[in-house]
Amino acid sequence: MGTELSAAGGFTDQRATPLSYVLLLFMGVAWGLAISLAKLAVSHGGHPVGLALWQVCTSGILLLILSLIIKPRRRPNPGILRFSLICGAVGVTFPAIALFWSALYLPAGVVALAFASMPLFTYLLSVLFGVEQSEWRRLLGVVIGLSAIALLVLPDEALPEPGLAPWVLLGVAASISMSFENFYAGGYRPPGSSSIHLSCGRQFGAILYLTPLALLTGTAIPLLEPWGVVQWAATGAGVTAGAAYTVLLHVIRTSGPVFASQTAYIITIAGVGWGMILFGERHSVYIWITLALTLAAIALIKPRQPSAVGRIDRSG
Repeated sequence: MGTELSAAGGFTDQRATPLSYVLLLFMGVAWGLAISLAKLAVSHGGHPVGLALWQVCTSGILLLILSLIIKPRRRPNPGILRFSLICGAVGVTFPAIALFWSALYLPAGVVALAFASMPLFTYLLSVLFGVEQSEWRRLLGVVIGLSAIALLVLPDEALPEPGLAPWVLLGVAASISMSFENFYAGGYRPPGSSSIHLSCGRQFGAILYLTPLALLTGTAIPLLEPWGVVQWAATGAGVTAGAAYTVLLHVIRTSGPVFASQTAYIITIAGVGWGMILFGERHSVYIWITLALTLAAIALIKPRQPSAVGRIDRSG
């Protein structure tokens, strides 16, 4: 989820077809479902580190199969290896662990709202490093987005229980980490590399970090034991996230990055909706105001045209 803008670089917006809208809806619903599946897995006793490894392995295998089908196999060059290790750390490993940890304590809908701040921080980084110019409309979106985060963590009545604000901030920290991946991937994309290979590489980069961490902490999920809710839910989260990312690459290529970026709206709404459907979650008025502010912030921050995205990618 974290590299949708970076993977979009170099493409130009094209006319969206009815199929494009169907795929856009699928992406948002799938990613939103992945959040609830993560909560389901961790609520049944799975450890966040072991679950993160399981989910990343599932997505990585799916993307590996797809990369072998779509593109001929190439020998990895040092640029791709470096890219995979860096993006695997900041764009996959930490966000995956943060997702499961926050889902252990927070409603799925609140987790979705915490992770929805990624476009905000991606834009801030782009402005700070001179990649994009500041625009009053998009800066207003940043202010509204920060206000939404404050409304989520400051009032005692916003969350189901007191003392949960740190777990919201963990999700926000994961969004910041994914923003760094967006920025790095946009400026340092290895020349001649395909999006599917890079997305596959970042998953296996994360596996290199998560495997020893899960083994050292004794939290790895045994593969040969009978599968229960934990295994099936984590597998479902990995498959839905991997499938959504694969569809994202197609939508970017056929309908352009700006159109594809609209999936952020659907992910946020779907994340809240799936939590209500699967867990019967009911939210305070603060959560609903936060949702409205978050959607408004995403709308304001979203670029009107893909020129900035293309400019980032040409440097790679």
